[in-house]
Amino acid sequence: HPFSITSAPGDDYLSIHIRQLGDWTQELKRVFSEACEQPEAGKSGLLRADENTKTSLPKLLIDGPYGAPAQDYRKYDVLLLVGLGIGATPFISILKDLLKNIVAMEEQADLVSDFSGNSDMSAATSEQPALNKISPKKRRSTLKTTNAYFYWVTREQGSFDWFKGVMNEVAELDQRGVIEMHNYLTSVYEEGDARSALITMVQALNHAKNGVDIVSGTSVRTHFARPNWRKVFSKTLTKHANARI
Repeated sequence: HPFSITSAPGDDYLSIHIRQLGDWTQELKRVFSEACEQPEAGKSGLLRADENTKTSLPKLLIDGPYGAPAQDYRKYDVLLLVGLGIGATPFISILKDLLKNIVAMEEQADLVSDFSGNSDMSAATSEQPALNKISPKKRRSTLKTTNAYFYWVTREQGSFDWFKGVMNEVAELDQRGVIEMHNYLTSVYEEGDARSALITMVQALNHAKNGVDIVSGTSVRTHFARPNWRKVFSKTLTKHANARI
């Protein structure tokens, strides 16, 4: 059974996505559903528990963590993340962590700019050596990653329900256009094929009118068939010619 941590390192909680696939995982959800708070409308859909939860919680034993290639993502200028089915879970965590780091660093940079740009605060800024020594440009450079492209490929439409709330959350937080997300449903004929023309037309109209994709139920529009990887790689290289991807 896939058990995947989807919370970011900076989060003050631990979130785990578990796919129900048999009696054991169905019973696991039942036990936690009775103990945890039910998801709020418009939230991620996760069952939640904290110090305010009144009922007794099941005892958990967590072994790990173990190393993974995803831990080194900060060494790259641009991220190209490809997830297949439930295998997308580590990348959800990366996207959330990347956004939080960029927002935090830009807020720090703006704070430095406010101090250094205000002549009336010259006396006060002299008492803030830690802020004055670090320029906004240098603060931004401490995080190498500037952009991320996430491609989620799955065969089953129901798979999009796993991360519907999380993907909407990422899209809402990404006010700077740092992350570009793409969903691909391989069980439908590719766009341009007459056999998928009707659903493509309805999908485009609904997304243009309501901003919601009818396939995934999120603001991220779903493409059909498999990605054209040659085109994806070529486009990414052209856009970020001198970057480490």
